[in-house]
This record gives sequence, C-alpha cells and structure tokens, in this order.
Amino acid sequence: MEQQEIRNIVAKNRELETQLTKRNEQYVHDLKKTLTVANLSEEMQTIELSTILPELVEGQKSGKTARQLFGTVSERADLILNKPAPVKESNVFQMWLDNTLLLFIFLTLIAGVIPMLSKVENPSQQQGLLTILIAAATGGYAFYLIYKYVYKYDRPGADQTGRPGILKSMAIMLGIMLVWILIFTAAGLIPASINIVLRPVVYVSLAVLAIAVRYYLRKKYDIRGSIFTR
Repeated sequence: MEQQEIRNIVAKNRELETQLTKRNEQYVHDLKKTLTVANLSEEMQTIELSTILPELVEGQKSGKTARQLFGTVSERADLILNKPAPVKESNVFQMWLDNTLLLFIFLTLIAGVIPMLSKVENPSQQQGLLTILIAAATGGYAFYLIYKYVYKYDRPGADQTGRPGILKSMAIMLGIMLVWILIFTAAGLIPASINIVLRPVVYVSLAVLAIAVRYYLRKKYDIRGSIFTR
C-alpha cells in the first residue's frame, strides 16, 4: 500500500479515536499494545484499526461496547494475528501484460474463427495485426485503470478509503471504455501497407501461442490480472 494511502488511513483512525468512549478507548489501547507485543507491523495495525474503528463508533450510538462487538482484546488480537495472509497483488506491469494477452487472445480468435465459419475470406473486412496489437495493449491498460479506480475495492479485506459511489464508478468505467473504443476505431484506419491482414489460421495459431504464454507467466510469477476480478 502506498505511503499516502497509509497516511490518510492514520488520519482517519485518529479522528475516529477521538469519538470513542473511555471504555472503548481503553479497549483500542490494549489491542494496540497486544498487537505490538506480537510484532504486528504499524502498517498492518493501522489497516486493522481502520476496519474496527468505524464499526466501534457506530456501535456506540446504540450503546454497544467494543467487547460486545469484537469479543475480548485477546480474542480479537488472536483473530487478527491468525487470519489468512492477504492474496498477493500483482504490480501494474503484470496486470497490464495479463490483460493485454487476454484481449489479444480474444481479438485474434475473432479475426481467425469468423472468416473460417463464413468460408469467405475478405481482407478488407478483417482487422489487421497492428490494429489488434494496439487494441490489446491499450485495452489491457484500460482494464487496469478500471480495476484501480473501481474494482479493487471489491477484493476481500480491501481498504475502502476513497471508494467511489455507484454513479461515479459507472462514469469512470464508461469514460475509460469510450476512450479505448475511440483508440480501437482509430487503429482500424491504419493503412493496409503497414497493417497487414493475416490468414485466419495464422490468427488462430497466434491465439493458441498467446494462451500458452499467458498460462506460463501466470504460473511462474503468480500473476493476477484485473479483468474478471469481481
């Protein structure tokens, strides 16, 4: 997690802590102490408290105590310390590459299979290789941006700070997709002299090769793309 995000969470936690009752304040103090003794990093403590404090402040309104909401300090600390390790998140380049390969597979299959099924090869109606490469590369980044600004908040245990509302999420996704479609459309206008159209069987072969490469990279580097992550 980026340092600016951590600082924002710390500030939010401090603000919420000022709203605690004396009893709940003591509970949080004891929990921090227990987690520190157990060598849990300050960053992880900050993240854990960001999930506890909002619920604690809200629970106070109906008279609920920290112990009623989360159990004893030792019980809550044990739950935090022994929960499954978070799923490793791939970096930007890995996500982009995985998305790009997936889109390349999809686009080359379409470019190869449809002409085969129609039994009529009309190069003027097929996508050139350069168009497909540009569409896959830019689309891979477009889907990464959608993940970054919308879908990442749906991951288990994800920090909800800065999560956009439904309307804003829809606007973000629509805007990104429109830009990608415009780029895709423009790429289709590249002259045939440099945007060669391959035979259908070659497109299908490229799709199969891309499938193998993507499978290998995902296994070797444990890459998790950002398409279909919800």
